[in-house]
Amino acid sequence: MKQELYDILRGEVKPALGCTGPIGICYAAAQAKAAVGGTVRSITARMDWGMSAKCDDVGFPGTEYLGVEMALALGAVCGDPKAGLEVLHTVTPEGEREARAVAKDHVTVLPQWQRDNLDIYLDVTVETDQGTGRAVVAHRSDGLVYQEANGQVIFGSLEAIQDVRVPESPIKKYTVKDCFELASTCPLEQLDFLRQARDYNLALANETLQKNLGAGIGAGIYRMAGKDPAGRAKGLAAAGCEARMSGVNLPAMSLANKGNVGIAASLPLVSLAMDEDLPEERLLRAMALSYLVAIMVIHRIGKSPALCSCMVAASLGVAAGTVLLKGGTEAQAETAMQNMVPNVFGVVCDGAKLACALRMASSTGVALDAANLALAGVRIANNQGVLCQTADETIDFLGWMGLHGMVESDRALSRSIFQKRVPLRRFQEAQLQ
Repeated sequence: MKQELYDILRGEVKPALGCTGPIGICYAAAQAKAAVGGTVRSITARMDWGMSAKCDDVGFPGTEYLGVEMALALGAVCGDPKAGLEVLHTVTPEGEREARAVAKDHVTVLPQWQRDNLDIYLDVTVETDQGTGRAVVAHRSDGLVYQEANGQVIFGSLEAIQDVRVPESPIKKYTVKDCFELASTCPLEQLDFLRQARDYNLALANETLQKNLGAGIGAGIYRMAGKDPAGRAKGLAAAGCEARMSGVNLPAMSLANKGNVGIAASLPLVSLAMDEDLPEERLLRAMALSYLVAIMVIHRIGKSPALCSCMVAASLGVAAGTVLLKGGTEAQAETAMQNMVPNVFGVVCDGAKLACALRMASSTGVALDAANLALAGVRIANNQGVLCQTADETIDFLGWMGLHGMVESDRALSRSIFQKRVPLRRFQEAQLQ
């Protein structure tokens, strides 16, 4: 077994309470406030354009209000900086009211349009009655690289702020074949943690199906599917997404710092395994492959990508994972990925919101088609359009385009979204527009 590859998989699967976009903002604000303590008076946040523009339409736990300003205020007033992506587990009604007052008049958001790459960057300063705290988060939603209190460095260095290039990821040296072999041969007890991922994400989906949360996308698709396993897989994935986008106070099991990717890369396989009464071992191995493939793609397109992570990364994982789930070969898994890429290449991320559930359903359906075609011996010819000769070369090409080739288009998209934003709306009011 490739121990490093297993360690990467294990390290990229973490609970996250709320959408990791605004939760990363909450986390940065909580770290800045924790540096000095006291009562929050004002907040100034310099952040990458994606975080500035793409986090205003999604709910997060502890409040019915939306927006970057509310995320900053809630994190600073109520957040637990030691809890990572579960930073909002300490929110109280009194704290939420205090945060709302801060968000209304005392928060300044400064998008960093001049940046030259796509990556998470949050530089938050919090003024309190005890002084000034500052925190810089980069590369990951919970990636603290710098912290200071009243001008004194308490963590990291100024060099860490100046050099925020995307770090090289060790998973890039591994191949799809490596991932398939690990998922197929790893001792089963070492995949026990994936049971928790299944249970967390399934609980989110069931919350939507039982309470008809969100816009009705997941519940609607699930009901319309009847006994069709593919339709039910689409509906279950969408339902998990809707619960999370609605701000339900239940954790998702995130993948590569992204909750929706964790949901999208697991629930279709969970649904198929339940409907077809497949052994748990086969499900866990399929989830491992799906997660590893998604991680490979995420670390190529970036953590604040121009491309939709669910459509582009998680769906490739589901295509490969479905092949393994149904007893297929490594070559068929690569064929499924090649079949998948032309269907999802270029789908841009326009921010977290309920409509992500519809994207998740669509990409699940295409992923299952791609896998089933591969199992039936059908493949798209290599080296045409965005496809290269192998699946590994294709995801390298996909990654370069997503991380470097689409910088200017993502900047323009984010600027346009930011210009029309309406901060501090209630979640339900936003759905009535």
